[in-house]
Amino acid sequence: MPMQHDLFADPAALPDGLRYVPDFLSTDEERTLLDAIAPLSLHEAKFRTYSARRRVAHFHDDPTAPFYEEGDGDTLSGGELPPFLVALRARVAHAVQVAETDFVHALVTEYRPGTPIGWHRDKPVYGIVAGVSLRGTGTMRWRPCASQDAHHTLSLELAPRSLYVMREAIRWSWQHSMPPMKELRYSITLRTRASSANARIRPD
Repeated sequence: MPMQHDLFADPAALPDGLRYVPDFLSTDEERTLLDAIAPLSLHEAKFRTYSARRRVAHFHDDPTAPFYEEGDGDTLSGGELPPFLVALRARVAHAVQVAETDFVHALVTEYRPGTPIGWHRDKPVYGIVAGVSLRGTGTMRWRPCASQDAHHTLSLELAPRSLYVMREAIRWSWQHSMPPMKELRYSITLRTRASSANARIRPD
C-alpha cells in the first residue's frame, strides 16, 4: 500500500502544516494547464555555480522586488503571472484559505526522467508553499532538519492533478527532496512571502 494512504488515513500522523489533496484538478483542467505551459520559454534551473537538470520558468507579482541574490536563478523572472497562473492561483488560494495576492511567486517546472531534487528547504523569503502536479507522478520525501537522517523520512506519492501544501512546522523545521523522476512530470509551485519572523530563519 502506498505510503500516502497510511499517512493520510491518520491525520495525527502528519507533520504539522502538511496537507495533500488528490484530484485537485480535473483531467480537462490539467490538459489546459499543460497546453499553456507548452509555449513557455523554460531554462535550466540555476543555483549559483551550477545548473540543475530540471527546466523552469519563474513569475513574480513584482519582478523588481529585492527578494533575490545576485546570480540567483530566481532573478531570471518571466515577468508577472500570465492569466493561466492567475486563475490557478485563485483556485489554490481558496483551498489554502489565503488571499490570492498573498502568493507572490509562481514556478513552472519540467522534470525529465532521471531528474532529482536534493535535500533542501525553500528560501526564507517565502512562506507557504503550494504545489500542483501535472502529467507524471513524483515522490516527495521529508525529514526533520535537526535529524539529517535518511531513516527519519516520510514519503508521499504526488499524483497528477494533486495539490500539496507546506506551512508552519513542515515548512520551517523539515527538509524535502525528490528521488529521480521515473517519467516526464510538470509542477506549478506557488509561494507566499514570509512573515518578518519567518524571514529571519536562515536557509539550509
